[in-house]
Amino acid sequence: MSGGVPELQVTWLGQAGFLLEANGARMLIDPWVSASEGRLIASPPLELVADRIDAVLVTHEHGDHLDHEFLHALVQRSPDAAIVVPTPIVDQVGELEHVRGVGPGERLAVAGWDVEVVPAWHAVEVENGYDDGDGRFVGYLVRVGSTTVYHAGDTIATDELLTTLAGKAVDVALLPVNGRDFFREREGLAGNLDAREAVLVARRIGASILVPYHWDAWRGNTVPPGRVADEAAGETPHVLCLARFVPFRLPA
Repeated sequence: MSGGVPELQVTWLGQAGFLLEANGARMLIDPWVSASEGRLIASPPLELVADRIDAVLVTHEHGDHLDHEFLHALVQRSPDAAIVVPTPIVDQVGELEHVRGVGPGERLAVAGWDVEVVPAWHAVEVENGYDDGDGRFVGYLVRVGSTTVYHAGDTIATDELLTTLAGKAVDVALLPVNGRDFFREREGLAGNLDAREAVLVARRIGASILVPYHWDAWRGNTVPPGRVADEAAGETPHVLCLARFVPFRLPA
């Protein structure tokens, strides 16, 4: 980007984790770093995700989004980092400083960036069904200069989701694409948008770029990301499948 427009750099950390960087500020969304029995991918280098971090946005309480062990390591290396979580799960974060509970509809300044909280539709346990959890599941709209990035957290498609995002001028949609099915739900795995739904959501909200996530990291819950590009079929949104830990500078 040029002409005084902030350069926005995005690094995918695997699963739903991203590092956003602009104007010297560094913001994490749903970083999952700790080792786990079901983990299929390498953890990101600690210096990449724990040094000079200004803020962490967490979308919900599942362990691949709210990584308690990592957050405690993070505050040792970035003690002033703001930690933003949905209000209903603030008590799960533990005794950490600079924790802020938020709910859908709130708009706040985090590390000098404009962040808007939007609802998501997910499930803590599959048997409880998919809903907005009274603010327990959220997504975030992060605005840097004239660019708006939407991180959906974990969600399915609903009329309410599309209504919430209408008119938000989303440029880049970071969306889960692993879908949901009978057999995974039998194993207790709450699902998300599938490839077709992700493309249609991104198209409906006007995003020019779709970055798929949540397809790679958990045993028994992976899908081929190429399906997303197949669904887009050469039309917008442009599907950008990022390499883990490799920074990508978004075009103006």
